[in-house]
Amino acid sequence: MVLSLEARARAAYRYVQRRRKSPPKIRLAARSPVPTVYYFARDYDAPSGGIRTIYRHVDLLNAAGIPAAVLHEKRGFRCGWFANRTRITDVGSTGIGPDDLLVVPETDAALLPNLPAGVRHVVFNQNCHLTWERDANSVTDHYLRSRDLVGIMVVSAHSEEVLRYAFDRPVHRVSQCIDPELFGPPERRNGRVLAYMPRRGQADAEAVLQILRARGVLAHWRVDPVDGVPEQEVARRLRRSTIFLSSTYQEGFGLPAAEAMACGNYVVGFHGFSGREFFDPEFSHPVPTGDLLALARAAEECLLRETAEPGWCFERGLRAAEYIRSTYSPQRERDSVLAFFAEVGFRP
Repeated sequence: MVLSLEARARAAYRYVQRRRKSPPKIRLAARSPVPTVYYFARDYDAPSGGIRTIYRHVDLLNAAGIPAAVLHEKRGFRCGWFANRTRITDVGSTGIGPDDLLVVPETDAALLPNLPAGVRHVVFNQNCHLTWERDANSVTDHYLRSRDLVGIMVVSAHSEEVLRYAFDRPVHRVSQCIDPELFGPPERRNGRVLAYMPRRGQADAEAVLQILRARGVLAHWRVDPVDGVPEQEVARRLRRSTIFLSSTYQEGFGLPAAEAMACGNYVVGFHGFSGREFFDPEFSHPVPTGDLLALARAAEECLLRETAEPGWCFERGLRAAEYIRSTYSPQRERDSVLAFFAEVGFRP
């Protein structure tokens, strides 16, 4: 399903309004017959890398023999912007027993202080920069003192470093996964297409594009704003692009840039801090985060180089794709996730 601009705006508005309201109440249940891992997720049916990762974790836990489900707010809700048969349940019909484990996203930290005593839980912190977004004092107190918080799970070395520095708690980094069946390079180089994702640093990206237009270096290039489409369409369009403009700021991982690399793009732009682990100058062009002039100059350099030497970007894009494929594989994600849950008492 391809969401229109209006539909995406409505979904985003509803999501923000729900985030502003009190979180749903989690119910403590009697001992469960089968200990289960529940990943809480808001009912947000628009492209979101964080929610997609939650669904994937639940799938791989069930495949490994660990009962797991996505815990949504409304009965019957299921994300429809990507194909899935993930096990789903809802807050109203599901209680969390003392042998179960609740996984709470960092974006729903307001849920933490209101959890019933005895609900063992993990914070799945996919972006350390959002940790203190709401009710910062309560969040800090919970991270430091909750007896029911059994661990913190992150997806990047940067988030791990920040949270280890902030809290005296076990922090386990799990590997992010870039699906090689979906995100892979084309067999031959494409034409002159520059892609970017407007929902990440849109103002900066569009300012840089206007600078490049003013300087006349985009005259023979097509600009593709990839936004609000299913992941299959994201992958298809990234395979058709040559250069990807990254304008993210404070990322938990930097999924758009990594997916673009996996599709053979030469990525130029901000790494958002967490992306430093894969923004290798051998096959990408990182610039200081927030420096518009540096970003415009770097993008112009790449555009002119590709024009003068067709295939220059594609050659480096293939190296980037190989790095992403080997470093962020499904097997590495599976092994790291299962290792974390083994540490907190859930084994296949």
